[in-house]
Amino acid sequence: MNRPVSVGLVVLVILASVAGISGSVASATAGPTDPSATEPALAERQVETTADAADSSPFVSQEAQNFDNRTFDITIYENGSATWTFRYERHFANEENETEAEANFETFIERFEANETGLYDQFINRSRLLTEAGSAETGREMEATDFRRSARIEEWPSKRGVIEMSFTWNGFAAVNDGTVVAGDVFQDLYLPPGQAIAYEAGGDLTFRSIEPNGEYAGNSLESANSVQWNGQQQFVDGRPRAVLERPDSAAAGSGSGDPITAMTGADIVWYLVAGLLVTGIGIAAVVWYRRYGPGADDPAGGAGAAERSSESTRPPAATHAGASTPDADATPDSDDAAPLTDDALMTDEDRVVKLIRENGGRMKQVNIVDETGWSKSKVSMLLSDMEDDGTISKLRVGRENIISLEGFEPEATKSPFDE
Repeated sequence: MNRPVSVGLVVLVILASVAGISGSVASATAGPTDPSATEPALAERQVETTADAADSSPFVSQEAQNFDNRTFDITIYENGSATWTFRYERHFANEENETEAEANFETFIERFEANETGLYDQFINRSRLLTEAGSAETGREMEATDFRRSARIEEWPSKRGVIEMSFTWNGFAAVNDGTVVAGDVFQDLYLPPGQAIAYEAGGDLTFRSIEPNGEYAGNSLESANSVQWNGQQQFVDGRPRAVLERPDSAAAGSGSGDPITAMTGADIVWYLVAGLLVTGIGIAAVVWYRRYGPGADDPAGGAGAAERSSESTRPPAATHAGASTPDADATPDSDDAAPLTDDALMTDEDRVVKLIRENGGRMKQVNIVDETGWSKSKVSMLLSDMEDDGTISKLRVGRENIISLEGFEPEATKSPFDE
C-alpha cells in the first residue's frame, strides 16, 4: 500500500525543478516530468527517487552549483493561510565569467516571464501536490491559489540574479481560539547546505514559541518579525513548528487584560439579572411615590407640579436690554469651530507619499509601519496597490523591503532594458 507523499519530499522536487535554470537557458526546461495530482503512486516514486539520488544526480548537483542561496519564505496569517515564496539567488561574482553569466540570466528572464521555460507550470503543479500532501497528513482542507512569479537582477549589496515563485496555501496552519500553530504538515523535511526556511508573522500576529531554536533579529522572540532555520539540518516530523497569536489574545490568556474579558458566561448572566432587579425596584418606587406620596390626595397637586415643572424649565428673564440667556451664550458659534487640517483630508496613499518624501524619498517598509501606527498587513496591501499604480517601487534587500518614490529608486530596481 502506498503511503502519502510527505511535504518534505515534495519540497525537494520543487527545488530540483529549478535546477540549472541560470547556468544556461537551454537547461531550464530539462526538469523532471510533472507529477500529476491524480497519480499519487507515480508522484511518490518520483519524489523518493529525487531524494535518494540527491548526492549522485547530475541534475541536483547542477542546481547546487548554479544557486548560492535558496530560501523558503512562509508568511503566516491569522486565518491559517500562508504565502509560500521560493527564492533562489545566484551571485554573478562567483562565476568564472561574470558578464556572460549576467547576460545569460537576462535572456532567461525574458523566457521565464513569457513562460517559455515550462518552469512556472511545474511550480504550480508541485505546489498543488504540496497542499494535497499536507491535507492528507493533517486532515484539514487545503488549497493552493494566487500563483505568482518574478525574475530580476538585483544590484545591492552585490549583483545577483533572483528568481521568486510564490503561492497562497489556504489551511496551512491550525487555528484554535486565536492561536495559530504552523508546522504539522512537514514530514521528513531536510534542508541541504545553502538552503533556509523562514517563518514570518503576518498581520498582527506575534511569535509565542518555536521548535527547534532558530535565528531571529531582536531582543526577544515576541518582538521578532521572522524566524529562520538554515541547512544543513534534518527536522523531525511536525518541525519546524511555530506558535503565533495576536497580542490581545496573549493578554487575555494570561489574565492581565481587562477583567471583563475574563468573566465566564455564568458571571455575565448574574450581572444582567442584578441590573434588571435594580431597574425594576426603581420603577416600583416611582409608581408608589406618585400614588401614595405627599400631594397624592390633592386634586390640584398634579397641576401644581406641572406648573412648578414648567417654571423650572422656563429661561430666566433678561435683566436688561440686550442680555442673553445662559443657553444662548453656551451655544458655540459654528464659525469658531476648528478647521480640518490638511492631514485629515489626505488619503492613506497621500500620507505615505508625504512620509517617504520627508525621509529623503526612500524608506524601509518596517519604518513606515512604525511612523503611521498602522498594522503590517494594512501597510503591505497599501504599498502593493501603490506599486501597481506606479506611485512607488519596492526593492527586497534580505528580509527588508525598501520603498522608493519615482526618481529615488536604488540601482537595483531599474530594469536591465532601461538602457
